[in-house]
Amino acid sequence: MISENRIRALLQPLLSHLSFYLSASHGDQKVSIPVLRGTGLGVYKQFRSGEEIWKLDLFKRLLGLADGLFVDVGANLGQTLIQLRQVDRERPYLGFEPNPDCLHYVHTLIRRNGYAHVELLAVGLGETTGVLSLYLPPGRSTDSTATLIKDLRPDRDYDARQVPIFNEDHLLGLLDDRKLGVVKVDVEGAEPEVFRGIRNCIDNDRPAVLCEVLFTDRKGDLDASAARNAELMSILRGIRYRVLQIRKSDDRQRIAALTPVNEFPRGYHEGENMALADYLFLPAEHAENWGHSLL
Repeated sequence: MISENRIRALLQPLLSHLSFYLSASHGDQKVSIPVLRGTGLGVYKQFRSGEEIWKLDLFKRLLGLADGLFVDVGANLGQTLIQLRQVDRERPYLGFEPNPDCLHYVHTLIRRNGYAHVELLAVGLGETTGVLSLYLPPGRSTDSTATLIKDLRPDRDYDARQVPIFNEDHLLGLLDDRKLGVVKVDVEGAEPEVFRGIRNCIDNDRPAVLCEVLFTDRKGDLDASAARNAELMSILRGIRYRVLQIRKSDDRQRIAALTPVNEFPRGYHEGENMALADYLFLPAEHAENWGHSLL
């Protein structure tokens, strides 16, 4: 019998030339997932596996607690947009993604599924407005590990692409007096820059924030990584936010616990801690009540 990996290897040259759609269910609704010359197969696999189904209940509960705009910082291939639309078809969505290849894919996803109330901007968010290098694995231009931090994974080769970055001054103009309700941040190590860049917006609107904070790459600088995470924690304390580490059930179907932390764990990225990189940042005045409502 031919293994699944062998079948995938045999089909890969063909898939790199074809575009088609695959249907998947993630919650109560179906989604049509584009596969554009191979891009999108990972999205389909993720939703077929249900490995992030815990986010559906989390988003549903967060949206019930926090009115306002859903802001997605690091939209990648629209994974979060799909999850949001599984639980709420109407909540206004504003996505930021500086990678043009990802943007092309997400626009196709939006059209295919008829998603409304969606704005997608071809920029990243950061402390200053300008042009920065986005480091991508060679030949994988839509990979979710793309980062603005050059030495995040020092043992890997990267292609560099110049991308635009906006700061808070531009964000305020885009918001046009709309309030932030829920914010998702997945920026592969650039969290301090993002939160320095949108600090006042977060402080004024007091949204709930879902954020990935990575452990250190096995070849990375543990001290430098810990310093960046300590800076992030300092920013959050300065705007009176509480940090809760999300612990999932073994089957990843639900949130098992929200554990308050005063500092991000120091350590290398290993198999046993891969599921411990997701956090909720909640305004201090709501943290206790909201935390209970989310379990």
